[in-house]
Amino acid sequence: MKKPQLFLLKPGYGKAADQFCPDCALVMGYFDYQPQMREHVDIKLIDFDRPRHDLVKLLGEDLQNSPALIFSEGERPQHINLSEKTNRAYINDGRAICQWLGQTYGGLVPS
Repeated sequence: MKKPQLFLLKPGYGKAADQFCPDCALVMGYFDYQPQMREHVDIKLIDFDRPRHDLVKLLGEDLQNSPALIFSEGERPQHINLSEKTNRAYINDGRAICQWLGQTYGGLVPS
């Protein structure tokens, strides 16, 4: 089974390049607590600007939010959203991503 892809926004965007995505920071911080979890996902840092071509290709234009954990084609974990356009399973909420990683691979979960 192929690793899910985790898309996180690169920090330092906005007019003054002084902004970051709080949900992406939450997930990045999770990997500081649980570095072994990195081996279970393929992490991709992407630019803030839209369109976010990789996300559009995998989930459709309406689902460009990040963070986004996107599963391999045909993989259907229980209780996970499906893109209506591409039929791909995904999680695009930072807390839910950390919860899924911890529950799936036996690590920490958010309280």
